[in-house]
Amino acid sequence: MKQLNSEGGERMKLIKNIVFISCLALLLAACQNADTTSKTKDKSLSTILNDISDKYAVLSVGSDSKDINVDVQDTEDANKVKADIKRQLKENGLDAYKVNVHERNVEQVKKEDRWFQIESKVLAHLQEDKEYQDVTTKKVDVILKQPVTVAIITPISKSDDDAKEYSEKIHQKVDDFLQTKEIKEESKNDPYKIVIYDQDNQVIS
Repeated sequence: MKQLNSEGGERMKLIKNIVFISCLALLLAACQNADTTSKTKDKSLSTILNDISDKYAVLSVGSDSKDINVDVQDTEDANKVKADIKRQLKENGLDAYKVNVHERNVEQVKKEDRWFQIESKVLAHLQEDKEYQDVTTKKVDVILKQPVTVAIITPISKSDDDAKEYSEKIHQKVDDFLQTKEIKEESKNDPYKIVIYDQDNQVIS
C-alpha cells in the first residue's frame, strides 16, 4: 500500500514538473515575441519618411491616414524608393498605407512653386480693390517649356453688357502687377498669358 502511494506521489510530481516546464516554455516564447515586436515596431511613420528623405533626392513628401505620397528627382528610381518605403513600413507594422512615388523634373517643380507663389500674390493684389474682391484664380497646370497661364475667374456673366470692359480692366491690372520689378525677379522672366473667365467658366478675354 505504501509502495502504491509512493508511486502515485512520484507520478503527480512528474506531471506537475511537466506542466511547470510547459508553462515556462510558453512564457518565454511570449516574452520573445513581445521583445521581437517591440524591436520591429520602434519606428514611427515620420522617422521612416525622414530616413527616405536622407537616402534619396526627395522633392516633397506627405501622408494622410491612408496614403503616402513622395516626389523624387527624376535621377532616382521611383520603384526602388517605393520598395524601400514599403519594406520599412512592413517591418514596423505600418503596412496598411498605400505608397505612391513619382519621379519629377527639378526645374518643373521649381517653376510650379514660383508660379504658385506669384498667383497667390496676384489674387491678393486684385482683392485689395473693392471692385475685384469677389475675383478668384483658377488652377491651371504649369508646363516646363510652355507659357504659364494666369487664369482669373470673375463673378460676372460673359453676356453682361460690361463684361468685356470689366475683363480688360482686370487683364491690365494683372499684367501691370506681373511686370513689376519684384515679380519679374520671382518669375525668372517666364513667358505667361492672362485668361479671364466668367462665373460659368466661359472665356471672356
